[in-house]
Amino acid sequence: MYSRNLFVLAFVRKTPRVHTNPKEAVMTQTRYTLQQHHINLKSSVKLSQINMYHCESPASNIFPGHPYSKIIFIQKGDGQFYFGNQFLPVQENDLLLVNPDKQKFSVDVQHPPLDFIILGIENLLFTNDTGEAISPFTRLSLSFDICLNLMHMLIHEVTKRSEYYEEACRHYLNLILIEIQRNTQINYDYPSKEKNNRDCTFVKEYLDDHFTENITLDLLSKESKMNKYYLVHSFTKHFGCSPISYLNEKRIEESKNLLETTNHSIASIASMIGFSSQSYFSQSFKKNTFMTPNEYRRAARQI
Repeated sequence: MYSRNLFVLAFVRKTPRVHTNPKEAVMTQTRYTLQQHHINLKSSVKLSQINMYHCESPASNIFPGHPYSKIIFIQKGDGQFYFGNQFLPVQENDLLLVNPDKQKFSVDVQHPPLDFIILGIENLLFTNDTGEAISPFTRLSLSFDICLNLMHMLIHEVTKRSEYYEEACRHYLNLILIEIQRNTQINYDYPSKEKNNRDCTFVKEYLDDHFTENITLDLLSKESKMNKYYLVHSFTKHFGCSPISYLNEKRIEESKNLLETTNHSIASIASMIGFSSQSYFSQSFKKNTFMTPNEYRRAARQI
């Protein structure tokens, strides 16, 4: 994030001012001396996505995995999060930490509505006090008020969208990460060394900029000057999914926006976002969302 340093109070000294006149007011000075301490946050950590969800139906809703670490904050309601063969009950003010993973998860709403927000964070891994990656979904209960207030302030910024709200959200994330580290055994790690990070970031940015084009591993290897095997291995280790999986996720996310906001045909949308055919797009979309594009469009427009 933007600051690697945390300023803490070193000592407090109160110096009373003595007066000979008993009717004269007494002024007390309080002095705070600050010392600079390094904390384990790096400037490469990036808040990339903020997704807010409102679930009315008690039926399970499927959410795809994304190549980011995630902080999931339960704003209202309760239910259960399912991932693989495991489930985790959640309720208002719970915080879930999720490391990058291809694994999809679903939400079973017990007492609708269920409102929650997902922060997508790049270049960050959540670890325990021994340096090992935390379990797939780790739940924290926000009994520490500062973190809870910071989360609400971040939500206020993203919903009001005032000037510079993106910068404000990133700074609030930085403070939230500090509060988590202060109040829990959670630590932070970073996926790759600097060179590997630059290479993987280049590939990701290339995919972000050219996802509507015909992209192959051979092309990515040529553009990044990386061996194909090393490219796939490094990218997967860094972002939690292969370059082609990330490309498909990117295309599916863009297709959702087009399905929600335009009347373009399914064939047109498939062509616009880079799929070679409508059938391949529909197959990929259903695999990702468990819905066909037309079903998704109808559901989105009923909200």
